[in-house]
Amino acid sequence: MRIIVGLLFVANVIFMVQLYNSIKERYISDVEQCLSRADQIETVDRIIDAGLTGEDDVVWVAIGLQRSDVGSTMDAEELRKLNYSQRFRRVDRQIMSMIAQHLHDGNYSDRIGEPDVSKMEEALRRDLNFSGYYPEEVHIMVPGGTLEYSSNLWEIEYRVNSHLTYYAYISPLTNNILREMGGVIITSALIALVLTFGFWYLLHVIARQRTIEEMKDDFTNNMTHELKTPIAIAYAANDSLLQFPDPKDEERTKKYLTASLEQLSKLSGLVESILAMSMERRKNLTMTKEKISLKEFLTNIIEQQKLKADKPCEIVFECMEDATVEADPTHFSNVIGNLIDNSVKYSVESVTIIIKADANGVSIADNGIGIPEKSLPEIWSKFYRVPHGNRTDVRGYGIGLFYVKSIIDKHGWNISVVSRQGKGSTFTINFGRQ
Repeated sequence: MRIIVGLLFVANVIFMVQLYNSIKERYISDVEQCLSRADQIETVDRIIDAGLTGEDDVVWVAIGLQRSDVGSTMDAEELRKLNYSQRFRRVDRQIMSMIAQHLHDGNYSDRIGEPDVSKMEEALRRDLNFSGYYPEEVHIMVPGGTLEYSSNLWEIEYRVNSHLTYYAYISPLTNNILREMGGVIITSALIALVLTFGFWYLLHVIARQRTIEEMKDDFTNNMTHELKTPIAIAYAANDSLLQFPDPKDEERTKKYLTASLEQLSKLSGLVESILAMSMERRKNLTMTKEKISLKEFLTNIIEQQKLKADKPCEIVFECMEDATVEADPTHFSNVIGNLIDNSVKYSVESVTIIIKADANGVSIADNGIGIPEKSLPEIWSKFYRVPHGNRTDVRGYGIGLFYVKSIIDKHGWNISVVSRQGKGSTFTINFGRQ
């Protein structure tokens, strides 16, 4: 794709240069005609000043037109082989050429003196202006003469009877050419910009898809491992009770059943996370909202999270008695549970969590390990996990905060986070959009 786009750009530049040169050749041809008219005007003035005219100061020119040398040839390729010059295809150019030949023949050239270059320059400039060309510099020089001029001027030769008669130097008509090419240049530039943006966006999407694919692979590997562990432990505990039953050993039975219950609870949590992610993918998922008393609702969730925590966990809860909110109880409960679980998970030996709630929102602050500043914009992305160096004690799947953000958005709320590494994080849910 890079090679193709590059070749298209190169081809476009080549075509632009060819178009520029083609228009430039046409402009030079127009200047040559203006120079021919200026030469004839100046020559006629010298003939009149020399008294070589007829009555009423009229210079009579006899023109004889002969039959074309093309004959019966009609095929364009044959015309090209005969070198049928462009200047003889138009009668007006042919007539102008004949007039120039007549004015410069031996009947006048030896009797009218040297040409007045300044007058010819004035006539040339006037004719150029009339044709729509306004060069800053216009100079005419006879062969063998000297003239100081800018190196970037166009040089145009003027010949009569195949003999070099004058050199004309004018400022480049680049602005005229670019103005004529303006539409093509603008559309080509727009097409180039669209192609460049499209190519960049394609690469961006491919890179993002590759990253998401890698995240999904990591998620699958982690989740598979996590699913196998509680299943294996619960299976082993129950198999031991079945293979070696001992009704008298209540302590052993309680130990194995407790282990099975813990692992089944963990397995239930994993399945719930997967289902939550699957539910989020359904675009028509709607929230079944009802009026919730925040204090009672959050108190129950906090008690559950305390029992679930695998380390010392102190939760300080502040809430107004009459605070209520319209929310989906199931999903809102999962959101709060996810945030508390993350505070416990991403902390050291113990954790202190402060939860404040009122009718405007809920904030959950902890003294955990915090989130690096560069990772803050990415924590809401699916399968994204904040890197924690070589730590292996913190496992996750990158869907918790993604699910939280999705549910918050579906409620029409807003969630934000403030975090510093080593100082902890504060997640704030606002029940009104900001």
